[in-house]
Amino acid sequence: GLNVVLRDYARFGQLYLNEGRWNGEQIVPSDWVRASVTPDGRHLQPGKNEWSDWVLGYGYQWWIPERPEGDFLAIGVHNQFIYVHPRYEVVIAKTSAYPDYTKDGQARELETIAAFRAVAKHLS
Repeated sequence: GLNVVLRDYARFGQLYLNEGRWNGEQIVPSDWVRASVTPDGRHLQPGKNEWSDWVLGYGYQWWIPERPEGDFLAIGVHNQFIYVHPRYEVVIAKTSAYPDYTKDGQARELETIAAFRAVAKHLS
């Protein structure tokens, strides 16, 4: 895992928002960034399917919400988030130390995504 502060999470999200560019320099190939937020198997697509009841799609450590708006997010074990909404040019970083995180299943993630989408839309 990572041991970073909230600002570092936001910077990482900003790197992805900018398709791998930081301060005008391409430090992560843009093709790799795009591939990492794109599910590459049927079982990894957003929405329930015959292989999974989990509604979030999955890339390379990035989750893709159902009914995608182009947004994607990283989710930590205790409900930390890095949320990126490219169309609205918004990054939201959230720290947390929620001890009962696994008891809620998907409900907490879906609730948080809805809140992030509302904030992103409001800021655009």
